[in-house]
Amino acid sequence: MTARTTNQSTHSCADPSNRLELSRASSMPAIIAFFVLAIVWTWGLWAITSTGRLATSVSTALFLASAFGPSVAAIVVTLVFGGGCSLRDWLGRCLNWRIGWRWYALVLLAPPIVMLVALIVHAAFGGVIPPSPVAGHVFIAIAQIPLIAFFGGPLGEEFGWRGYALPVLTARIGWRKASFVIGTVWGLWHVPLFYMANTAQAEIPMALFLASTVALSVAFARLSVNTGFSVVPAILLHSAINWWSMVLPVMPRGGSAQIYSLVMALVIAIGLAALLMPESGKRLPC
Repeated sequence: MTARTTNQSTHSCADPSNRLELSRASSMPAIIAFFVLAIVWTWGLWAITSTGRLATSVSTALFLASAFGPSVAAIVVTLVFGGGCSLRDWLGRCLNWRIGWRWYALVLLAPPIVMLVALIVHAAFGGVIPPSPVAGHVFIAIAQIPLIAFFGGPLGEEFGWRGYALPVLTARIGWRKASFVIGTVWGLWHVPLFYMANTAQAEIPMALFLASTVALSVAFARLSVNTGFSVVPAILLHSAINWWSMVLPVMPRGGSAQIYSLVMALVIAIGLAALLMPESGKRLPC
């Protein structure tokens, strides 16, 4: 009994001997493995579904699974390089929801405010505001909120981009540089969607999308830094952006991207503001 107890304490997650395993999960080989696996998983499934040789149900399932590349990569890399203790500690930090109600209000209200401002500016300069894409189907749109959070990108991406990549890169190069690296990869990760029919990116100007993705990454990074790198606010913000862009008429339609361009201009301005905002002096968690 004594020998077994001693052995269990040796492998305890709180034991200092496990610090080497925890550090391995944030090593450069682990970081590179994360980015490679995230892209290979997603692009590989997109390539498979684009062949047109699969049954519709199978193709749909694989396409939905493709969105989970970053989060799957984060889990695999943390487990392989850091072990079970590292994975447990990582999940505990990611799922910390005690961040303060002000951050919840910010992430839920900021997206519709930005989009409404863009619509008001568009109308003020003589533009015509089209009807909402969900006009007459409001309850259906509300029912789609959990589907957007689960399959629309937030859960599939945020455990990777903001849950794993941001904190480990922040520890190495600071959150500002880390946000640029992640924003660039995040934007390029979406590129195949621009060449696939019936996707949101199919009608979006690619250059503007990539620039705004980097700006969004900066804003997400500042949010994550101030909430202890919890993934909860990032998931909610990502979900709010996706849902409100479906409800409000801001996405390009019929080749016109004027309103979308205004939204992206505001996003870039917010990113710049987050980048230039002075540090709070609070020690960042590693």
